Amino acid sequence: MKLKASASTQRKVAQATVIVSVAFLVSACAQATRETFDLTTETGALRSVALRSGPAVYVPEPAALAPTSSDRIVVRAGDDSVAILPGVQWSDPMPRLFQRRLIEALQQCGLSASSNFGAQTKLQTDVRRFEIDLARNLAIIEVSVQLVDSGGGRAKAARIFVEEAPAPEHTGSPAARALSDAAARIALRIGQWTRARL
Repeated sequence: MKLKASASTQRKVAQATVIVSVAFLVSACAQATRETFDLTTETGALRSVALRSGPAVYVPEPAALAPTSSDRIVVRAGDDSVAILPGVQWSDPMPRLFQRRLIEALQQCGLSASSNFGAQTKLQTDVRRFEIDLARNLAIIEVSVQLVDSGGGRAKAARIFVEEAPAPEHTGSPAARALSDAAARIALRIGQWTRARL
């Protein structure tokens, strides 16, 4: 003799099936692989600077607020709201990537730069913007920079740098490339400014 499930039981089974299916889809979306990018660009501008042996500079990881401090590519809309570009990410949190770019630029400018504490001078940076401006079709980077005496903590010099690069496309690879180009240029400018003050 076969037992037939009641209408109420059948409804509960159907609801449970729907819930499980939705949970599976949400989980699959959450685990979807994002396209990953690094701050790579043409290094011709950096290589044009002669390598020299110069003063040592300690370059700590730059400060930044979320979501700029994360591994996501940030976009800003015309109403000044901030969001992240879906489906893409940096290979590391952005401040760590930019720290490496700064060290490379400083070294190319003839300074003995590293992330190891111990140098008399510290290059302290605060990344205020590192994003794609959707309304203006630009990659924009704004960095506040201070040269600080590591011993006494006294600021020797300070400046705010802003760099822009065209970003007509707001998708993964073109957006990452525009930000990479702007990052290379601003890092070189910071390196040259630092070298001139040491």
